[in-house]
Amino acid sequence: MYEIFFMVCALLCNFFCYCQDDLLSVIVVFRHGARTPIDPYPNDPYRNSSYWPVGFGQLTDAGKKEQYELGQWFRKRYGSFISANYSENDIYVKSTDVDRTLMSAEANLAGFFPPQNEFVENLAWQPIPVHSTKETEDELLAMKKSCPKYDKLSKELGKEPFFKNLSHTYHDLYAYLTRFSGTTVSDPDTVEYIYNTLTIERSFNFTLPPWTVNVFPKKMEYLSSLSFAMDTYTTDLARLKTGPFFNLITEHFKNVSGDFLGHHNHSKEDVWNRKFLIFSGHDTTIANILNSMGLFDLHSPPFASTILFELRRKFDNSTYLNLFYKNSSNPIQLCLKGCQLDCDLGRFIEILEPITVDPKRWKEECTLSWLDFLPFGYEGNIVAVTMLLSFTLISLCLLCALNCLKGEKSGKALYEQLSSEEA
Repeated sequence: MYEIFFMVCALLCNFFCYCQDDLLSVIVVFRHGARTPIDPYPNDPYRNSSYWPVGFGQLTDAGKKEQYELGQWFRKRYGSFISANYSENDIYVKSTDVDRTLMSAEANLAGFFPPQNEFVENLAWQPIPVHSTKETEDELLAMKKSCPKYDKLSKELGKEPFFKNLSHTYHDLYAYLTRFSGTTVSDPDTVEYIYNTLTIERSFNFTLPPWTVNVFPKKMEYLSSLSFAMDTYTTDLARLKTGPFFNLITEHFKNVSGDFLGHHNHSKEDVWNRKFLIFSGHDTTIANILNSMGLFDLHSPPFASTILFELRRKFDNSTYLNLFYKNSSNPIQLCLKGCQLDCDLGRFIEILEPITVDPKRWKEECTLSWLDFLPFGYEGNIVAVTMLLSFTLISLCLLCALNCLKGEKSGKALYEQLSSEEA
């Protein structure tokens, strides 16, 4: 009897082990840990640097701890996938070229990869490379490389009826904030700038100025949150802002899965071919990626908030993606519109195709053409030019027809004249 019981248990165990989906690759994108204000507003009572010994826009001890604990969470979640012994063949880490994101990546890795053998006694740390690109040259993560077409589209966004109405609706709030902050407040971005500073100062238990009681946080919260959606508010904006990032991750997943016939499989030396990629960025990085995928609920992404992309293979050899957003202790699974929670990789790539663009194509699309300088908007310009060309073509056809008709009449008159002379 016991033999049969253990045999059934063994068979069930083998079955479930066989059916366990394999984790193939992970990409994580996180915001840096807690920081000091980047640039206090002009009338800020705490704008003196003496209040911020580490400097403006710098990672605080609390921020280092947040990232260290996030790294420990990664170790717990992916311990069976990534060896505790660091290997360059397993992982690649990229950060924006900013102190707080570079330090966040390092603090995170200290928690993710505690040393197995101390190279210095009592030093619970090992060096792991973190790579970065100058912000003005980085279209992938900082997303600040020059793109004239994006700048033009972003400027035109303010002319849309929704944003024009927004300025009217919040005129009094803008005026109030301008009066007391000492800086001109005229859009959601400048509201967010003040809101963010006040939030940090409150977290340091600083007493906020009396004027803030009337507007902070409630009356400023919506506009502050909206500002994070504006960079990728339309498909065109999303493509030019996050297109290179989505190109990288889709190409990476194609390579790792090996499911796409004819797709170039990069060599093992290619850093983007490693099975675990870490990106250290900003609140805007998190918001831009989520909003481009249609998964952003208006909010200010908190410190150390994280997006997780997990590629898995089923027992039938098909591959799918799981998406998670961790903005608290437990990650929330996200469902891409048009897909399931277990999103087929091919379908995932298909859904993101409109906002995915390779670096070469991105550079071309960022270039302004003469159409962009016409006053009707890009699509309106195309319609206007099409109508102009059509009108020109019709005019030419009419001129040709008139010339032909005139020629026939002249020929007929000449023929009649010659005929009468011959007679």
